[in-house]
Amino acid sequence: MKKSKIIVPALAMIAFSTAASIAGSVAWFTASRQVTISAGNYTVVKLTSNLDCTLAAGVGTTFTGKTVTFNGKLTDGSFNHKTKNIYTPASDGLSIAKETALPTNPTAEQLATLTTAMERGTVGGLKVYTAATFRITFTVNFGADQLDLGLFLNNTASKSQFTTAGTPITAKGFRMAIVPDASAEKAKVFADLQESGKCKYVAGTDNYAGTEYVASDKDLIDINYTEALPDSSTERATAIARPDFLGTIAAPSAGGNVSVSYTVVCWFEGTDENIVNRNDVNEYQTVAASLVFDAVDLKAA
Repeated sequence: MKKSKIIVPALAMIAFSTAASIAGSVAWFTASRQVTISAGNYTVVKLTSNLDCTLAAGVGTTFTGKTVTFNGKLTDGSFNHKTKNIYTPASDGLSIAKETALPTNPTAEQLATLTTAMERGTVGGLKVYTAATFRITFTVNFGADQLDLGLFLNNTASKSQFTTAGTPITAKGFRMAIVPDASAEKAKVFADLQESGKCKYVAGTDNYAGTEYVASDKDLIDINYTEALPDSSTERATAIARPDFLGTIAAPSAGGNVSVSYTVVCWFEGTDENIVNRNDVNEYQTVAASLVFDAVDLKAA
């Protein structure tokens, strides 16, 4: 069923807001581009005393200190966290038009190419993107004989979270993927306002309806995940199998600084049941998102 297309722009701490029109119950916006979701600032918080982070700009983003600012608007798209491909729908909202690979630790030239590929048009003088990105590098200053550390997205009460005014509707479709540079680690998807059973992603150009996340893969953090962080007494295999585990920061035997880097991808998931055109402008909401990271001692293997 065809619907008229909506465009998504204002983050404020990752803030999003919109307006649109509805026609049908199938997810994905379609072609008329009647509405916008705003995007503003991303705030990154660190808690552990010897864990620090630095930021770098990405698609549509700049940064100051620990705050990332999105300088455009977003529209519907999808991201396959396993293959690291971003999917742009066709203008009629009925198929996938383009598959774009997310580069690891992109050069300036690669970032420029990715940015061009993500551009979908201009609304109100601002560029519209399928997805926004930014980079985070975490650094730990190890002492001699210190344990390896596990990097976790802290999703306990009042830590990492997406919030919105009123009952979440379109906000449920917002996603953030934390994608490691290290090939040995898995990318994780943060869907803090949606339950896992309603989360899907496009797995390929012929997968317009989306693929469900597999619970045993432990790669999705949904609205119901609020597990307390592990500690040094937790079995190592148990700690690294958690959905909120982002990667290992291996301690050098003589101590010193160790860094690990990630790309964060931000998008409105087109396969989400809430990403459809709507008549009521109040159903297009602002989402505020905060990310809190913790480094936890990993029990020796």
